[in-house]
Amino acid sequence: CFSCGQPLPADFSTTKPAGPINAYPLTGGMPAAPVPPANPYASVAHAAIISHPMGELSVTVGAEVRVGRDPQQCALTLAEPRISGVHATFKFDGDKLWVRDEASNNGVYVSLARIPASVWTPVPVGAQLRVGPIEMSVRLA
Repeated sequence: CFSCGQPLPADFSTTKPAGPINAYPLTGGMPAAPVPPANPYASVAHAAIISHPMGELSVTVGAEVRVGRDPQQCALTLAEPRISGVHATFKFDGDKLWVRDEASNNGVYVSLARIPASVWTPVPVGAQLRVGPIEMSVRLA
C-alpha cells in the first residue's frame, strides 16, 4: 500500500473488500461531500427582547409571559384603557418569538395584520408588533 506500506494481494484489482471502504475510489472522482454536523458553537438566540414605550421585556426559552392591564396576572402591565386585563401571551421557542391573542377587545397585530384569538403566531424579527394601540419591536439575544 502506498499509504501504510503493507503488502497488497497479487490480485488486488479483482479482490472485493470484506467491509466498507473508507477511501475515495481511484476513478470516478470524489463522492459528494457529507453534510457536516451542527456547529455547537454557532450563535443561537436564547431570548427575545421586546421593546415597548415603558422599557424592555425579555422572553426566555420555556417561559410564557402575559401582557395586559392586570398586574396580578401579567409580567408586563400596560396602563392603557384599550388593553384587556390579559391581552396577549408571548413565548420564545425554536429561535422565534410567538404571540397569542387572549381574546382581547382591541387585538394583537403582527406586520399590520390582526392575528386570530387563541392561536400561537410567530413574530418575525423586525416585524411590526402591536398589542392594542401599543407598538413594540422585537430583537433576538
